[in-house]
Amino acid sequence: MKRPARGFTLLEILVALAVLALSLGALVTAVSSQVRNTAYLEQRTLAQWVAGNAIAGFRLEAAWDAPGVRRGRSEMGGRAWAWRAVTVATDDPDLRRVEVSVAPEESDETLVTLVSYLGRPAGERR
Repeated sequence: MKRPARGFTLLEILVALAVLALSLGALVTAVSSQVRNTAYLEQRTLAQWVAGNAIAGFRLEAAWDAPGVRRGRSEMGGRAWAWRAVTVATDDPDLRRVEVSVAPEESDETLVTLVSYLGRPAGERR
């Protein structure tokens, strides 16, 4: 009496390999997308900190700047960042609107824009 053959046929193995190849391709695509997103979010987080530091610096200066544009450079996370602050007068004479935009120094692409309001420092005359 003949024993039934055990194991997989060549066709079954090829189908299994095709399914495995498609699955691995999708996995590699998903992982590379995650890595790109992580790098982008890291850049945006650092840019947000740079903008926050610029506004904190304006508050610490306690100067009542005239409306206009200021530019600066900061180091954060081992990278150089360029920021641009636009100060605008508001309807309230004791309040100024400051909009800080931050971009990597090697690029003009703004990653973050932070808006804040600064009050007239104590002792400043109207």
